[in-house]
Amino acid sequence: MKKVVLLLGLMVTMSSMAQVAYLQYRVVPNDRDNEFVQKETMYWAKVAKMAIDKGQMTGWSLWRKIGITEVGAPNYVFVNNYESFDKVNQEAIWSADNLKAMGVSPNMVQTGSFAPTAFDYWMQLEASAGGDYKYAVVNYAKPNSLGGFIEENKTLWKPLHEKNIASGNMGMTSWGIMSVVSPKGNQTRFSAMTWDGFNTMADAMKYMSYQDATNTDADWTAVTSKSKMGDIMPNGFQYTILYELVMRIAPD
Repeated sequence: MKKVVLLLGLMVTMSSMAQVAYLQYRVVPNDRDNEFVQKETMYWAKVAKMAIDKGQMTGWSLWRKIGITEVGAPNYVFVNNYESFDKVNQEAIWSADNLKAMGVSPNMVQTGSFAPTAFDYWMQLEASAGGDYKYAVVNYAKPNSLGGFIEENKTLWKPLHEKNIASGNMGMTSWGIMSVVSPKGNQTRFSAMTWDGFNTMADAMKYMSYQDATNTDADWTAVTSKSKMGDIMPNGFQYTILYELVMRIAPD
């Protein structure tokens, strides 16, 4: 269970704005969904809370994927947040003292045997805006130029998202971009991600819905006219997936 379940466990929590995040994607069978959520939120989350209280992590969250992209694909993701890579100490998090917080034997509430880890990623925060959210539209990207992708998001798209968050006219409450630190290489699924956060599923769905270009506002048009994403990422995002927050733990 130890380093299989969470490594303390994935987004964005995606929203705690720590500099480093560990994302762990899990495949949970439909007939054991309730068991998985119960064990993780009632027992293993207590280990995360203990680690956060001790300053060993800066946040933890569990997210459920809405919709099926492919059979056997991960449908849950844990997010573990850290202040920096220098602050990552798995042995401290998984200490016997922290595990006592569960109040039961780890073997009694393990989930790794029926909900395996599909893959995991270490991420670095590049930019963010806004605050907490319950639904996350996560855009997985594999641009031709990672540097170009990050720079354009920071200098061109971030100001637009900040304005939309402040106005509230799109329902967006958070935005951010992270780059992949590990794994690297041609066979990786993505090298960066952005997220758009919302407090209701309706706002997230409306945001994802097709919009006639003739109805696009002036600010959006001004940004897209300057964008070089057609060259940076000509095929668009690898995936855009909607996640729902199951549980979040942050420092008191």
